Amino acid sequence: MLKKLAKFLFSIVLAFIIVFGGFWVFFGNEVKEEYAEYRRNSAPILLYHAVGEPVEIEWPPSLILSASLFEEHLKYLAQEGYRVVSVAQLADILRSNGNLEKVVAMSFDDGYKNNHSDALPLLKKYNAKASFYIVDRDVGKSIYMNRAQLLDLAGIGMELGSHTINHAPLALIDPKYLPWEVGTAKKRLEEKLIDYKVKGMAYPNGGYNEKVIGALKEYDYEYGLTGKVGANTYQTFRQKPYEMYRISIVDDGNGLEGFKRRLERAYIWGYLQTKGIDLNILRDLLMQ
Repeated sequence: MLKKLAKFLFSIVLAFIIVFGGFWVFFGNEVKEEYAEYRRNSAPILLYHAVGEPVEIEWPPSLILSASLFEEHLKYLAQEGYRVVSVAQLADILRSNGNLEKVVAMSFDDGYKNNHSDALPLLKKYNAKASFYIVDRDVGKSIYMNRAQLLDLAGIGMELGSHTINHAPLALIDPKYLPWEVGTAKKRLEEKLIDYKVKGMAYPNGGYNEKVIGALKEYDYEYGLTGKVGANTYQTFRQKPYEMYRISIVDDGNGLEGFKRRLERAYIWGYLQTKGIDLNILRDLLMQ
């Protein structure tokens, strides 16, 4: 019954989003201006995984997109005047009440080696920064980056963060393993990178709870990345730095238009949250 109700509510809100352009006409310029102001003072974090050709393994479509499509994303952001930063850079902006207009952070989960071979040259080409979240057990394995590649990323100003030791679902494991997956993961990555402070963690599959947040605080992380869709504001970061929003970027078959819609979705979902409407709750109910 609850799931049916969630589907019904989600369909209503989704219809609202689809006709969002008409929404301005119905409610007038005041809401339109309010949304524009929200957009100027918030920043999405884009979540990528692998970038390049689907070789070596059978890649799920949700984990990989072509280098050509990734370049289209970067080119669009550059043409629109966006500043593409790492998550650590975004956190610094949020902490200091800096200018968020046309700021977007870029992140890559899992540490695939094509992040270095295919994504990195394009990031350099468009003068973009990004954050890479590394699963410790996988460093140096067949489809993952090795230590030298991680050092190369760090050496040119990219951010390296933790994605645990074993890609463990942190909210589901026995809490006695949190020191290993959170604390030891951070220590091992810092040892690999030499004189480097790991600031952030991306929660595997976006899952976390209060005990996980407590572990991040204990081991001196500065922020955590969830799987919740939205945009990050000064207020959300001050209140919940260990629950930052991200929007997953995949090849949905719609090319650049699909990317534009996902980027706008981050802003829209974030704006609706300021009105007490959190679509993440409905989405999570549907996924149960």
